[in-house]
Amino acid sequence: MKTILLPSAKLKKRNMITIVDRTNSLRRAYFASSISHSRWNVSVECAISQVNWNDCKSDSQPEQWIEDVVVACACIRGEQQAWHYVQFANTWRLREAAELRLSPEQASILVERFWRQLRSNSCAAKNGNQSEGLSELRMQNYRGGQLLTRWLLSKILAQIESLPLGSTVLGSTVDAILDTMPQLRTLGCEASVSERVPQAT
Repeated sequence: MKTILLPSAKLKKRNMITIVDRTNSLRRAYFASSISHSRWNVSVECAISQVNWNDCKSDSQPEQWIEDVVVACACIRGEQQAWHYVQFANTWRLREAAELRLSPEQASILVERFWRQLRSNSCAAKNGNQSEGLSELRMQNYRGGQLLTRWLLSKILAQIESLPLGSTVLGSTVDAILDTMPQLRTLGCEASVSERVPQAT
């Protein structure tokens, strides 16, 4: 007697194969990366577990930004040098985005507060603090579905949109603004940045 796979069973099997294939692709990208295991001492299993395939769009390829996933893992672990690296590479972009709506001084204050909140929430989540007040702004929520820079920008733009600043609005959706910002790259592409990162104190 032949066993016939129902459409739903076929779909589940295809999805499982796809996830296995994509995980293997992520593993290959990790070992091909110059930064992944040499600089931050993040294991391939840690990087794979950080990626949430459900958060990834069907056409996205987290293996393209494996460097960002690895740095995020190092930040979650509490590596000060990784936090310095991420901040140094992204602060100017966050300020640029904040200045779409705020004065330079206000933008600078907001960005500093943003980094403090991200680090504090990430540390609290790492230590198992799942209190109600713990916001969605924590590095654990970066799951590899997009560039880390784009994820950070989307978070700060969402904060700016919620500010009580009268009738002034950004005038575009967060995604539309992000799509107009040029040269969003993985942190691994910032070759010159890695040489200028301030040492952790």
